[in-house]
Amino acid sequence: MKKTLYGQSCPIALSLEILGGRWTLLIIRELLSGSRRFNDIHRGVPIMSRSLLSERLKSLEAAKLIERSHSARTGHAEYILSEAGRALLPVISSVGKWGQEWVNKSVVMDEVDGGYLMWSIRNSASWIEGMGPRMVTRFEFKDEVEKKRLHWLVIEENDIDLCYVNPGLEVDTWIETDLRSLVEVWMGWRPLKDALSAGDIAIYGSPNLTQDPLRWIGQSPVAGISQRPSEEQVSVMIEKVRA
Repeated sequence: MKKTLYGQSCPIALSLEILGGRWTLLIIRELLSGSRRFNDIHRGVPIMSRSLLSERLKSLEAAKLIERSHSARTGHAEYILSEAGRALLPVISSVGKWGQEWVNKSVVMDEVDGGYLMWSIRNSASWIEGMGPRMVTRFEFKDEVEKKRLHWLVIEENDIDLCYVNPGLEVDTWIETDLRSLVEVWMGWRPLKDALSAGDIAIYGSPNLTQDPLRWIGQSPVAGISQRPSEEQVSVMIEKVRA
């Protein structure tokens, strides 16, 4: 009989036998977000090696958390969460809410990945009335190297696509920014109007799309959760009140 990793019958320990590996919860996060094909899952974990992703998917399939099938339309392999996998939604949500509330965001701001940010925006974006049959937005990251500087978000009523090379479509809106500023706004750490006023983000296009762009860009699912102030921040606030 195979020995357990932790040698405990505790449900938490048994769950970690399956879920505790590096990248595992992030893969499940991507599947919960709607990704099914290997390449789409990998776009959500871009610095993970493809071989390790393949290995993790096989492990999750063996654990009965995902099911592998082939699309009748494209013939490509697809990965779909099982009932047990879908039951992890509140777990993933709770971890995200905890991180938004308690983890110091400054530790990640120097390692922002533009590819993952844009894939997240692709997942949060939505078609809205008044866009027409198709709306194309060009994102330009002023602080990125040339090959990572431009991205195109193509929004249609029934489909949203992200392009890393010019799709040759007419552009309706332009967003110029740096990675840090867009991350702060998308995560809910900074009001968009502040970033616009400071000139850190500039948006061009028709007023019905640029006056309230977060209506169609969307934000992180945890953007509405405020971060808990650190003890140092609390001390500073107390000193300001006393002054």
